[in-house]
Amino acid sequence: MQQNNFSFTTLGEILMKKSLLALAVLGAFAAGTVQAQTNVSIGGVIRANIKSYKISSTARQTSNELRIDDDFNSRFWLTGTEDLGGGLKALFYVENRFNTDVGTAQGATGNGLGNGDTFVGLRGDFGQVTLGKHTWMSTQGLTTELITGTGTVASIPTSMLATFNVFDQTGAGYLDTTRRLNSITYRTPNISGFSGTVGIAAAGGLSNEGVVTAGNPNYNDGKEYFLQGAYANGPLYLNLAYWDAEVEGGTGADVQQLRFSGSYKFAGFKVGLGVDRAEVQPVAAGANFGGKISRTAWSIPLSYAIGNGTVMASFTKAGDRTGVTDSGAKMYTVGYDQALSKRTNVGVFYSRLDNDRNGAYQPFLAGTTFTGTAPVAGETASTFGVGIHHTF
Repeated sequence: MQQNNFSFTTLGEILMKKSLLALAVLGAFAAGTVQAQTNVSIGGVIRANIKSYKISSTARQTSNELRIDDDFNSRFWLTGTEDLGGGLKALFYVENRFNTDVGTAQGATGNGLGNGDTFVGLRGDFGQVTLGKHTWMSTQGLTTELITGTGTVASIPTSMLATFNVFDQTGAGYLDTTRRLNSITYRTPNISGFSGTVGIAAAGGLSNEGVVTAGNPNYNDGKEYFLQGAYANGPLYLNLAYWDAEVEGGTGADVQQLRFSGSYKFAGFKVGLGVDRAEVQPVAAGANFGGKISRTAWSIPLSYAIGNGTVMASFTKAGDRTGVTDSGAKMYTVGYDQALSKRTNVGVFYSRLDNDRNGAYQPFLAGTTFTGTAPVAGETASTFGVGIHHTF
């Protein structure tokens, strides 16, 4: 695992490094003759947490919830390349998700084949171009939070990370920052530590591209753009990402989001910073309605490596939404992660998410099989958890 030198952007790629079991697979046969050969690899990650989860409220009766969760979406992936000659390669990536603790029939959030990033494309000296489903904005910042001082992936529950719990929300709901459907992504080669990503999605990342919406003649106007640049050299990591989405059919919300993340390592310490600015404009039948919602949030993740262990802590604050007082939140996280090997981590963590009177930030996917009861405005969610993470 590279230590803080990531030119890739998807969570699957973070986990895939040095975790793949290589397989040599022969291609199709025609009249007994091999037609092609593709190098195929398989890898994945399995995770589970034991949690004590509680909502603190003055408006309703609550109690501790003892939970066994997979709030990460365990997954396995198939990836492969074919050498086309002249430095050009064909490639594919298929990420399949599941939950360790429950099955699809019980409401699992990971539901099978191709549920994660899935794409096909070409790679060469020019970089990489792929078409399919891609993760863009939602994981920007994870490098500063999720990678331990030993360079492994921490076993911390996702409900304790600023990236998913505050940066991907507005305090009035989630931003639709999940993997973008119907998208094309170009990634530059890494040049002296500099790398970048450009993405375009039809239909604002939705699946209904070109579907007529009643009352709106501009049904095919949805579009989406993503720009990201990073610099990783030794102890320094810097990343800036911008996302602009115009909803398909003109009904829903247009979103603009700018996020900075970075970290610096010295003498066992890693000090990080994340800042996110989001603006959401509700629209109906192609026309604006209501006021634009905007908010700014920031986070300071810290860690200190002690041998194969890492002490982790972070403080995150979301400011008020436009025109709504007391609509922010604060989140505190502390914990310890132990790398038992390059592939297996265990840890113990505590997190508290305090909503202001009109803030309704959620532990990641609260109310689903991911985590416990969803808090409403003004409530506090606290979690004590023990986690295990294995990459294969």
